[in-house]
Parts: sequence; structure tokens; C-alpha cells
Amino acid sequence: MTLHDGPLDTRQRLQLEQWRQRSDEHERAWAKATLLLGKFEALPPGGAAALKTMAKPERRVAVKALATLLVAGPAAWLAYRGAPWTQAVTYSTATGERRTLALDDGSQVILNTDTGIDIAFDRTDRIVHLRRGEILVGTAKDTAYPPRPFQVAVRDGMIRALGTRFTVRQQDDLSHVAVFAGAVEVDPRGMPSAKAIIPAGRQASFSRSHIGASTAVDEAVTAWRQGMLIADRMPMSHFLAELDRYRRGTLQCDPAVAMLAVSGAFPVADTDLALSLLAQTHAIRVRYLTRYWVTVGPA
Repeated sequence: MTLHDGPLDTRQRLQLEQWRQRSDEHERAWAKATLLLGKFEALPPGGAAALKTMAKPERRVAVKALATLLVAGPAAWLAYRGAPWTQAVTYSTATGERRTLALDDGSQVILNTDTGIDIAFDRTDRIVHLRRGEILVGTAKDTAYPPRPFQVAVRDGMIRALGTRFTVRQQDDLSHVAVFAGAVEVDPRGMPSAKAIIPAGRQASFSRSHIGASTAVDEAVTAWRQGMLIADRMPMSHFLAELDRYRRGTLQCDPAVAMLAVSGAFPVADTDLALSLLAQTHAIRVRYLTRYWVTVGPA
């Protein structure tokens, strides 16, 4: 079904009714959409005053979003919610936050900064859908019979746990898995014939069509569990990109220091402190244009 901004014509209304009747889930989604629209239509006068207190760019975004909802109505909101990039996230963390989950089967999932997952356990499968970010998984033996496989689904494919402890990180162009106990089977979404077993002590990156050669696992990849970012001669640009994951705003690297090697342990819970320590131990200067716009350049 295709939905457009503005009122629906007769054909579109018929399609919408058919879509609503197709499942209880669709009807619940429609009810939620109409409820949301009603809340916006009932916006009190104070809402306008609140908008006026925003900075101009923020106000423009807020007004535009509100206008879109009011004009397009529930149908457009529902089309947006149904798009693949907005799938519901059961559990999530904000920037700089970490969260530990104990699953029903006894397994544990730890979410790193800015991470979102869905959990889908049924009679035949145990699946964690990693929508964004990074997780550390410790699987438990399934008591169901027959035992259900434990899998992590990412954009690029499926990772099946073989009695294991491992991390999975979804990046812009690749997914990365590091195994600390047991093993995992990696199954690229676009090339099932390229399946590979990654044993304990190894790590690998993969896309939908390719699995890279595995390398020795770096224990520092789990330092975030202790609230630390560990660098061992890491290029400055790479280090700042990693630190930026835990910080609101923008952290820029001057090309003049991009290849400067960084070594040390830095706290991710206090990125300002991390930047201060960086400036004390390396030949760089940290410049704050604003609290949320920071540049690191030559001293």
C-alpha cells in the first residue's frame, strides 16, 4: 500500500481499510497513529510558547515535523513507522549509556552506547536483532527441547552462537564480530555459501557478500564494559571517531594530527576529561567552539 501526504481518495481509503483488517497488529498500529495525531491536534497554547523558546534551527525542525503530521495525518505517520529504517526497538541506550539485560533463557546481553535491539524468542528460535550500535553477548544453554539456536541478526547477515561469549558491532558499511569463548557461525545475508566459523580468540568483519580474514581478537574491544577506551598507537582520527560515539555533538579531527599515534586508557563516561588527558599526554590542542562542537588540532 502506498500512502501520500494529504487526504486519501476513495481507492486509498479502501486500501487502508483492507490493510487494517489484515491483522490485529495493523489495527493496533492505526489506533496508535490516530491517538498520536489527536494529541498533536489538542496541543495547548503553551505548546506554541515552548516552540518560541527554541533556537531558530530547532524551531524550524519542530514546526516542520508538527506541520507534516497535522497535514499528512495518521496515514503518513503509519507509512513512516512501517519503513525498514524505523523498525521498533525493544531495548536501547542513549549516547554514552550502557545497559545490561538478563534474557528469559539465562543469556545476557550488554548494550554499548547508542545501541538498539529487538529480542524475538519463540518455540524454535532465539534471535536478537541488532538495529544499531554494539552488544556483548553471553549465551546460556537452552532448556527447551529441542534446543533453540541463539542468533544475532544484523543488516549484513546472521551470527549463530555455538556456546559462546562474543561482541557484535554494526558500523556504516560493515558488521564486526569478536569471539571470546566458544565459536560463532557467520552467514552473510547476500551470499549463504560464504558461511564461516569464527573460533574463540578471533575476530572478523563482514558485509552482505564477503567475510574478511579473521585476526587475533583484541581484548580492548570490550574495555567499554568498564567505561574505558583503550588505545595502542591508534591513529588520532580513529581514536576521536571512537570517543565521539560516547559524546553528544561533533568531535572534529584536524588533518594535521590525524595520523598522530594515541596510546593510553581514557574514560568514556566523561569525554571532556578524556580530551583533557589526551591534551596532557599528546602534542595536541582541544578547541571548544561550543559545548557540542569540539576540534582537536596541533598544539
